[in-house]
Amino acid sequence: MCLAPAVATRLLGARRAAALTRLALDRLLNGWSAPTPSAVLLAVSDRYVGESGALGPEGTAFLDEIRGALPSSLRGCAIELFPYGRAGGGVALRRAMAYLGNNQIVVWGGVDTWYDWPALESLERAKRLLTAANIDGIRPGEAAAVTILGQPRPETVRVLGVGTGREPHPLGSDQPCRSLGLSDALAAAVAPLRAANRRTNSWLFDSTHEAFATEELQNIIARFGDVLGLQTELQMPLKMLGDVGAAAMPLLAVLSAEAWRLGFAEDVTAVLTGCSSDGARAAMLLGAPGDFRAVERVEKSAWVS
Repeated sequence: MCLAPAVATRLLGARRAAALTRLALDRLLNGWSAPTPSAVLLAVSDRYVGESGALGPEGTAFLDEIRGALPSSLRGCAIELFPYGRAGGGVALRRAMAYLGNNQIVVWGGVDTWYDWPALESLERAKRLLTAANIDGIRPGEAAAVTILGQPRPETVRVLGVGTGREPHPLGSDQPCRSLGLSDALAAAVAPLRAANRRTNSWLFDSTHEAFATEELQNIIARFGDVLGLQTELQMPLKMLGDVGAAAMPLLAVLSAEAWRLGFAEDVTAVLTGCSSDGARAAMLLGAPGDFRAVERVEKSAWVS
């Protein structure tokens, strides 16, 4: 289990997810003045959905917890939850566009945690838990990632494209995955690249150690060769950080933004994905701040003294 050490180990379930969110919001709003965001849009675990399709008891408990955990500057904001797992960030981003179209700003992000016995046991029963005896599984993790979305400025990271889709044969299906849902999502997200006849070397996938995710990725590479940069190294951070569930897309967006801020990114655009177990798929294309220049890769030759 890849834990967030800043959260007490005694906190579980909805209370733990709310504590993670509060930590991320405090970091985000430190030094932030005006304007005040109109809404908080959070991708959350698909385990929060009840049988009726609405929020179940755990989702309702999280909503109550997060209302009480919001910083004072956000107490008047609307809170909208998107319980679609790893693809939830893309769905929440689509909703954010409606606010931005009205010249408002919003907090966009996601939170999830596997630090909960029922959740871990469900993974184990489905034989999806990464162990020494089962390398075809996921490493449980937890995270919260949030950012402020507003009208683009030269010094800010830009959202250039977003797409969603649904895989008709997701994990557990008796039919082979053809990556149709992710293809739809990626095609919409990378449309600006294709329109400009551009490629990008920065691809961040939410893939885990599961063979299903690897097969889906292999299908995608062949279909998007026209926008895949010639020096691309596919990045899969969740293999090291653990499966952060609904926090995946916001976390990948933050990692991309940090790469641009710190100057080690290899391109001025980045493609991110989110793939939920139930078949929901999402992708987004980010653009670097206007003054960023990608580093040039220097090929090093080995030598022996």
